[in-house]
Amino acid sequence: MGESEQFCSFLIGEYRCAVPMDHITEVLAPQHLTPVPAAPSTVAGLLNLRGQILTVLDLRASLLGVGRPPGGDPMVLVLERGTQLFALLVDAIGDVVRAVSEELLPTPETIPLSFRKLTAAVIQQGDTITLVLDAQHVAQAGATA
Repeated sequence: MGESEQFCSFLIGEYRCAVPMDHITEVLAPQHLTPVPAAPSTVAGLLNLRGQILTVLDLRASLLGVGRPPGGDPMVLVLERGTQLFALLVDAIGDVVRAVSEELLPTPETIPLSFRKLTAAVIQQGDTITLVLDAQHVAQAGATA
């Protein structure tokens, strides 16, 4: 059996996604975000995190192409990209998922293209499928949308 890795899971619409725990620096409760005029719809706003201004990317807009429905309290994941921090707005935080290398499978063609472009692998455990997003690609895609 291969090495075990931990992932933080979260929901985007009906999709269960995850990123490796070693990329996450913080999980924040719903935050006030400062809108960015003329920014693409994938930019939810700016967040002041202890004096550091972070761009918050809206994964729902990036992956589903739709805005956030009224209600709900989206959560913010703060991730490290190289030496920089960025943040992702997600619908809800899930569990920590542990997977061994044998459980990381290639992304199937049945996954929508918008997710497939940013998915590094999938974890299938029983009937549950978790899309493991490539944090680097997510940050780049959100910043250039």
